[in-house]
Amino acid sequence: GLSAALNCVSTETTETSWQMDTEGSPHVSGFLAGKVVLPCYFSTMATSTPPSNAAPTPASTTPADHLRIKWTKVEQELEITVLVAQNGVIKVGQAYKGRVSVPRHPENVGDASLTVARLRASDAGTYRCEVMRDIEDTQDTVSLDVSGVVFHYRANSSRYTLSFEKAIEACRSVGASIATADQLISAYEDGFDQCDAGWISDQTVRYPITKPRVGCYGDKHGRPGVRTYGVRNPEETYDVYCYADKLEGEVFYPLVAYKMTLEEAKAICKRLQATLASPGQLHAAWRLGLDRCDYGWLSDGSARYPISVPRTQCGGGLLGVRTMYRYSNQTGFPETSEKLGAFCFRGKSALASLSSNVNLRSVSKMRHLHIHTLNFNITVREALRCSSSHSNVTRLAQTQDTST
Repeated sequence: GLSAALNCVSTETTETSWQMDTEGSPHVSGFLAGKVVLPCYFSTMATSTPPSNAAPTPASTTPADHLRIKWTKVEQELEITVLVAQNGVIKVGQAYKGRVSVPRHPENVGDASLTVARLRASDAGTYRCEVMRDIEDTQDTVSLDVSGVVFHYRANSSRYTLSFEKAIEACRSVGASIATADQLISAYEDGFDQCDAGWISDQTVRYPITKPRVGCYGDKHGRPGVRTYGVRNPEETYDVYCYADKLEGEVFYPLVAYKMTLEEAKAICKRLQATLASPGQLHAAWRLGLDRCDYGWLSDGSARYPISVPRTQCGGGLLGVRTMYRYSNQTGFPETSEKLGAFCFRGKSALASLSSNVNLRSVSKMRHLHIHTLNFNITVREALRCSSSHSNVTRLAQTQDTST
């Protein structure tokens, strides 16, 4: 739990010293545009060394001006500064400005935990907390996962055909929910760019632009940002921005030797104890790293593919989920007779059932092997009693072994 995070325990003999007692680095999970607390606790004790089972309690033996708290994000060989707090002065890294904080008087409460708000997908990773006093330095790490992805969705018929109510239903039908303004902003801050106006849950119409261009200026003119039309009449029609939450199962591309129509794709997934994945499930799987440079059928009759590793021949070197449109103006799904691959989804219950069946088959094989070995041993014992030559036993054993 959070309390098992970082315990920088101080004991006082002739002078105050610091030592760390960790019970394993914690793992924290959050959602796009949400808030998390990355735990980091420390304590000082101003008397002799306490019993080993004594819980540390906050004390004021550490003056504020001697305490320095530093949070960094660890990325391969680099450490990116998130926040540094000392003497009441707080410095925050550029990517975290306005989004991170620590308790106001950490030396009084023994708490250096980092609060991260308006989470972005790029916030996921490993963080290091360092609590420094004079020349003493103790530290530990916390891992953070961020789930959830925002994506643009357009109906099969044409561009801008969804009223507000139909937009909500469209997201539900593809395994998602209509995105909030905060979720769209968090996606934009991570580089999401889409020049298509879409409904948001607060009944506003918006679209994110990281690279301003003609036709996509909106109310921001030449500046990047999330454009907005404000609150609109719910009967007006636009596209929609959907939000897919954490994936509850797995998405996979069946390795078959032929391409399939939409109906054939449904059948192959069913044979594999799965269903065609929804666009929401495919986007959630892409967020987890799914990468396949082949169009595959999805449950709504669209065809898409996810790219997590940039390469020129797959979407021009850009990351994201690519969509196949029937027409050059980026509208319409492919004809259902088109021969493509498929993306299947297998939920947790199906995965558990599949795993159980595999285990049962393994047990059955072991049971069969045990019975076979038992019969073999009996046969050998009979041979030992009935045979007058050792070579007969050897030949029998060889016969039984090759029949396994």
